[in-house]
Amino acid sequence: MTDEMQQLDQTIAGARDRVGDRIDELDRRIRKQLDVKSLASEHATELVAGGAVIGFLVGFGFPKVVKRILQIGIPVTLIAMQVKKRSNGARWMP
Repeated sequence: MTDEMQQLDQTIAGARDRVGDRIDELDRRIRKQLDVKSLASEHATELVAGGAVIGFLVGFGFPKVVKRILQIGIPVTLIAMQVKKRSNGARWMP
């Protein structure tokens, strides 16, 4: 009976260790994916270019065509991204 109890305790401890390792791995993966600083550094040139374009347009006033493109294009883009993520099995979180 004592051997069975010790074996059961060892099995439970081993299972807890494996679950803990998986949780740590998941935590590292999520933190890496949600690291804003690394994402910003990877896409710095695109962010600067986008900011310059928006600043230029705001400085000289948005033409009506650009306003219409933004009014239609942004919602369509967001919907397309949401549909793509759902088709991949992931949920979109704003």
